[in-house]
Amino acid sequence: MSLPPKPGGGREGGEGPCYENPMSAIESPVLPRPDPDHDARTVAALARAIRETPYYQSRGLVPPVPGTPLADALARLPLLTKKDVRATLPKQWVQPGRDTRGEITSGALELVETSGSTGERLRVLWDEGWWPRQETRAMRTNARVAAALDGGLGPYRESVLTSPECGVGVCHYGDVPYEERKDETHLWISQRPDPLYWSDDEQTRMLDELARHGTIGLESDPFYLSVLSRFALAHGRKLEVRGFVQLTYAFTSRAFLRAIQQGFDGQVLQLYGASEVGVLFMEGTDGRLHHAPFTTHVELLPARVPTPGAKDVALVVVTTLDRRAMPLVRFVVGDLVQVDREGPRAFTTVPSLMSVEGRVDDAILRPDGALVTAGALDRAIGAPDGLTAWQAHQPAPGVVAIDVVASSDAARAADDLLARVRPLFAGMDVTARPVTAVAVEASGKLRVSKRDFAVDLSRCFEGA
Repeated sequence: MSLPPKPGGGREGGEGPCYENPMSAIESPVLPRPDPDHDARTVAALARAIRETPYYQSRGLVPPVPGTPLADALARLPLLTKKDVRATLPKQWVQPGRDTRGEITSGALELVETSGSTGERLRVLWDEGWWPRQETRAMRTNARVAAALDGGLGPYRESVLTSPECGVGVCHYGDVPYEERKDETHLWISQRPDPLYWSDDEQTRMLDELARHGTIGLESDPFYLSVLSRFALAHGRKLEVRGFVQLTYAFTSRAFLRAIQQGFDGQVLQLYGASEVGVLFMEGTDGRLHHAPFTTHVELLPARVPTPGAKDVALVVVTTLDRRAMPLVRFVVGDLVQVDREGPRAFTTVPSLMSVEGRVDDAILRPDGALVTAGALDRAIGAPDGLTAWQAHQPAPGVVAIDVVASSDAARAADDLLARVRPLFAGMDVTARPVTAVAVEASGKLRVSKRDFAVDLSRCFEGA
C-alpha cells in the first residue's frame, strides 16, 4: 500500500480550463452516506472512462450500456497493471484537447509520484483537490473520527509521520524549520527516511512537535511510529495525541502494533488505500474495514488455492468513480486482503475486510501453489517479548530465509520464530537467523516479507 498524506497545492472545488467544477458531473458528496446506487454508478463510471479516455479508446473497449449488470460489465474488461499505466502517461490519460502541461503548472491537475513500497514507483494524475476531498470523506465513515474532525476534542490538528518524500509536494529532508513543515491544520514531522538512523535529538524533536502542534489525529507508517514509540517509552514519555492514531502506508505487524500501543493509550485504527486510487477502506467502530463510498468500486478476486494461516484471501482490483483525469478501470493495486463476505456492507455493495494481508509481491509461494501472506506470517509469529522486527525472504521457489531482530537473546528469538512459522511452509527449506537490523527499501518502508520472482496472477486468483 502506498498512500500519501494531503498534498500541497490542492483546494476544494476549483475550475479547470475545459469544464466547470471537475467533480460536479461525477456526484462526489462531501460527507459519506450509504450509496444504494453504487453498482449503477460504477457502470456509468466504466462507460465514461472508456468513452473519454484515449488509453481505453485506443484499445477498442466497448462502454457498457446503462442497465448492464455490474458483474457482466467488469467481466468484459481486461485488468490494468502499473506497467500498462507507466508506459502511457500522461497524454493517454486526459481528455483530448486538454493542455496537460499547462494544467499541471496551474494546479488544475496534480502530478504525484507514488512511494513504490515494492520498487514500482508510478506517476499519477489527480484532479485538483481530489485527494483531501475523498480522504476526509473516507475517514468520516468512522463516527469517532468524524466527531474529532468536527472539533469534538478541540480544533482539529493532524500530524503525519512517514517518509519525507511522501509528505507534500516539497522536500522535507534534512533540517527544515517547524513552520515550513506545516499548514493550517497539518504538520509533517519526519525529515529522514530511515527510522533506524534517527538520533535521540531527532526523536525528541518529533515527540515535542506532536505536543506543540496540538495533535488530535496522527497518520503514520506503522514501522516509523513503532520506533518513535519505543523511544518514548524508554524515556518515560507518551505520544501526545489527543484523539486517534491512523496507520497506513505499509503493513502493520503485531510487533509494530504492540510497540505503538505501549506508547499511546488511545484508539489505533487502520486506513487502507493507494495513491493511484484513493482511500479504499477505513476501519469502523466494529473493528472491520468498511469500503469508502463514492470514490471507487473494489473487486476482491479469490485465491484459487487455500492460503495457510488466512481465510478468504483475495486480490484487490479497483475501478475509480470520481476522477476525470486518469480514471482507472480494473486496476491491480497489488494488495491481498482477508474478506468478510458475510459481514456488514455499511456503505456500498463491496464486502468489508477482516484484515489487509500485505502485497502480493510479499507473499511466499509454496510448492502446492498456495500463497503465505505477510498477514499469515505475522499472526503465526505474534508479538513475543523482545521481538523488534523480522523479514522473511524467498529468493527462489522452495526456499525461505528469515531475519530476526530482537532486543535480547536474538539467537533464541530466531529459533522461537522459526518454530512458529514452520507449519506454514510445508515442503520448503526454511531458516531463521538473528541480525542487528532489517534494511528498509529505497522508499523508506520496511517490508516484513518479500519474494524475488513473479507469480502468474491468473493462476493464483479467480477472475484474473
